[in-house]
Amino acid sequence: MTTTEENKDEKQEAIKRIKRLEARVTEKEYAKAVELAETCGLTLSDYIRKCALGQHPRRRLTDKEVEALCSLTDARGELMRIAAAVKSIQGSHRAQYFADTRFVEQWMRAAVPLIARWNEIQEYITK
Repeated sequence: MTTTEENKDEKQEAIKRIKRLEARVTEKEYAKAVELAETCGLTLSDYIRKCALGQHPRRRLTDKEVEALCSLTDARGELMRIAAAVKSIQGSHRAQYFADTRFVEQWMRAAVPLIARWNEIQEYITK
């Protein structure tokens, strides 16, 4: 048995659940509870226990959502590097760069697709 399995067994042994809660539900309600538990990656008992104790189990992220979050993380890193680069430029030189309309236009052309992609990701995650 691996260490992870041993730790899991120890935790299960440490918590002795001896009391039982019961509730009568319709087939439809039962199916919905099972579906919600599965989307959270929990057993039905764990899901119902968490809900009964005032917790709000969250559903697991889909592969697309994980990809979207990774994309956001990458974009955040890029913006941090850009901000650091702009801050490292002396104030007088910074004013020269931003006074140049061609530079600002190029900057905006590069930023617009990034902003559009963020909007797509945000819309997808919030649906």
